[in-house]
Amino acid sequence: MKEIWKDTELCVEKELILPICVKDSHNVENSGELLIAKPAYIPFTTDGVAIFTGKGSYVILDFGKELCGGVRFITRAVEDIYAKVRITLGESLTEACSDIGFKNATNHHAPRDFEANIINMSDLPLGQSGFRFARIELLTETPMTVRNIYAVNTLPVFPRQGYLKSEDALLNQVMDTAAYTLKLCCQNGQIWDGIKRDRLIWSGDLNPEILTCLYLFGDNPNIPNALSALRESTPADKWMNNIPSYSAWWVMNLCDYCRFTGNDGFYRENRDYAATIMKRINSFVAEDGSFDFNEDPEKCMIYFLDWPTHRKPDAQVGTAAMLMYTAQKMLEMEDNADCREICRKLQPWLKADAIHKQVRAFQILAGRREPGDAEFLEKDGAAGMSTFMAYYILKADAIAGGTKMIDMTKAYFGAMLLRGATTFWEDFHMDWLEGSGRIDEFPAPGQKDIHGDFGAFCYQGLRHSFCHGWASGVLAFLYEYLLGVKMLPGGEYQVEPYDMGVQQVEGVVPVPAGMLKVLLQNGKITEEI
Repeated sequence: MKEIWKDTELCVEKELILPICVKDSHNVENSGELLIAKPAYIPFTTDGVAIFTGKGSYVILDFGKELCGGVRFITRAVEDIYAKVRITLGESLTEACSDIGFKNATNHHAPRDFEANIINMSDLPLGQSGFRFARIELLTETPMTVRNIYAVNTLPVFPRQGYLKSEDALLNQVMDTAAYTLKLCCQNGQIWDGIKRDRLIWSGDLNPEILTCLYLFGDNPNIPNALSALRESTPADKWMNNIPSYSAWWVMNLCDYCRFTGNDGFYRENRDYAATIMKRINSFVAEDGSFDFNEDPEKCMIYFLDWPTHRKPDAQVGTAAMLMYTAQKMLEMEDNADCREICRKLQPWLKADAIHKQVRAFQILAGRREPGDAEFLEKDGAAGMSTFMAYYILKADAIAGGTKMIDMTKAYFGAMLLRGATTFWEDFHMDWLEGSGRIDEFPAPGQKDIHGDFGAFCYQGLRHSFCHGWASGVLAFLYEYLLGVKMLPGGEYQVEPYDMGVQQVEGVVPVPAGMLKVLLQNGKITEEI
């Protein structure tokens, strides 16, 4: 139901979403009325209402897709002036029906399980989380008559400008889902990493989010706002997000944003801070390329590329390659002695052994060119992919001359769609498919719960975020290599598609010069602004 309310200060608008499915207890009358759209105001009649008849009566609502926001009660009557309800929100059906602590269900960062008073003849918005499902249970004996329970979805106020479409229906679904994932994470004038848990700005996680955001929305305030917020909260002599490599990611973000938009003014405002970061990193790198950030092991993650490689033997290799890649990005913007030294001293790490695909990917991005690199990245198809690192793995595979990027993309992201995803997740591994069901169904006896039974590190079980902005990076890769639009310093661009076997692709990209339209058809490229 399109009832839009705009908050220009926070750059968001809100829309009402009607549930598509309802399950109820035996003591809820006319629960199907909750599926029928009605004007969102308090009625004077008792027609078209659902009745919670007493304590313990409940409904479970499926709103059909992941949302950022809460629920809104349009209540006709409560006999004793107010009734108490328990509202449990979930990104999966299991999570919406789970108590705090069950399979690591939590209220961290956003309340998804709470009690509230529903007032007689009231219009009440309640809650703030990332969710698709809501379980509403009456906790008091007082009967409650409800006209509707809508979800309130919060979205960025700036319109989508970039589009990408191919001849492949599954690939199109992957691209649209990645776009919606990022769009939901553009909240309150910033770019959040997740809309349920991780409503934070993480510098490393921000890189694929920024790239996707630029291809979708062009230059918009959320990106410089996020970069400025990180800078303002991190003195130059401290590591950003308490992770040394995340300070380097901030420099990469600055360079990528300014290269894409041609925003030289923002770069000049931040170049001294960026240079200080690179100088500090260089001070930890010895002439032989060895480096150790172990100055405060209790407070900083010494070698960190991503969670799947954390504390693994090749974590330092991946960190070294990522630092070198960042230095190269800054050198594209301007000459910098510390960046030149970092690239020279870290060169030996490009030939070091790698176990994980993302580590080898960053070696390739930083300049490694060795036979067999594409085969390494494409081994076992989508196995070894990660949602955060998909952009870098796929891009490195193209640079290495790979041929299976589309197959890997469809297999990996398509698997999440197969399990009912409407946004892409914080993490996913292909072996989670074995013996697991969908997020919009309760697990059958003997079946794995794909939300509650998997995950690791900080995202175990139901704490796992099912809408994570970094997972949108696959779309940025497809813009750059399938459509072929790559941004150059100064806001310039080139159109150079990589042949992935897709015969027809069309897209629109917001570039500083205007809206760039590109059509790729049977090897022929047409472009116009």
